[in-house]
Amino acid sequence: MTGFKILKSALASWVPPAIMRPGSRLWRRMNGLGWYNLYGCWPSFTDVPVTPSNADRDPWAESIGPGWWAAVKAAPAAPAIDSGQTILPLLASQFAGPFTVCDFGGGAAVGLANMIRYGRVDLTRLSYVLVETPAMSRAVRAELEAQSGRAFDDIPASLPGPLIVHASSSLQYMRDYPATLARLAQLEPRYIILAQTPLTEAPTFACQILNTPRRVMATWVFNRYELIDRLRALGFEQIFAADHNIPLTHGKAKGKTVIGSIVFAPARAGVGLSPNFAPS
Repeated sequence: MTGFKILKSALASWVPPAIMRPGSRLWRRMNGLGWYNLYGCWPSFTDVPVTPSNADRDPWAESIGPGWWAAVKAAPAAPAIDSGQTILPLLASQFAGPFTVCDFGGGAAVGLANMIRYGRVDLTRLSYVLVETPAMSRAVRAELEAQSGRAFDDIPASLPGPLIVHASSSLQYMRDYPATLARLAQLEPRYIILAQTPLTEAPTFACQILNTPRRVMATWVFNRYELIDRLRALGFEQIFAADHNIPLTHGKAKGKTVIGSIVFAPARAGVGLSPNFAPS
């Protein structure tokens, strides 16, 4: 897959889009993926047609093998400035004393790897907590503990502060995302980072995601203002937002979908909700 991305980047400057797009879609089909990254529009997770699978199965955990940590933390040629990967390292670098990072849905400790790659973070002062599926936690726990980190199957009831909650490309897979946001907010973090999250100007909807070989899964695409107002209702205000230049195709979409990142901090006095917001 990496080789294809390099070749695609090299060709993109001189191959017309009318040729590149069909070629990219053909490669996706040959690798067991859909024509699009995302497809369709449904009102809820339960309405989205997905590939039946064991509830305990995690396709990402199944890809973890020996030497995974060395591969994850290996620095690429240059940081992905426009993908949201540098937000956590930037915020983490400002702490002079002990602090905690809760990496919600962080896969193979990707948040920790990015702090090592791109940040000036003193790891002796960092308490790194990964919250993942049971299968992923089992797959990475031994190596993560060797790096002085911890892996949990669920959001802890409390964590020491100052705390950064980092949810990169993860909130959209939570069926009850309002409840998940509420539990993360209850940790009283200094920052909440929702990175690499699908956003739209249309009302929030669910759709299929076709980026896992031979498996169709459900994902949310969030109305950005609803997401901001939900965090306001929990006592947080937006302090930073960016839409990323990440290629994305969405078949039969309800509206334009982009991948973006939003950073929240505890709200100052006088920061209120949008007049039409009624949290469920």
